[in-house]
Amino acid sequence: MAAATWGLLGYIEGGCERGPRGGCIAADGYEWRGWVFFLAAMPTFFVVGTGLTADRWPPALGVAAGGAACGIYVLAQAHTVPYLITAAVLFALAVAAPVLAWRRRRAG
Repeated sequence: MAAATWGLLGYIEGGCERGPRGGCIAADGYEWRGWVFFLAAMPTFFVVGTGLTADRWPPALGVAAGGAACGIYVLAQAHTVPYLITAAVLFALAVAAPVLAWRRRRAG
């Protein structure tokens, strides 16, 4: 989650340039962050998906800890609108994962 957040902030800071086949590529100086975001996106998707759908506590608490830590990191970087939106999404994940796990355990 931290790697995907760091890579995403590279797109927010550096912007997005049009690639040779269209699409978005990281701006000059942010290529490394673009690759980190690309490589971390799918594992992060699976971790967050597992944390939001599991009735066990470890995945949910992992998403909660990762979301809170990454949200604080994002707010420490800047306070522009894209940063605030990213932090809000991360904090929403941090709250939603344990709440959903608690509701599933209570229902089951």
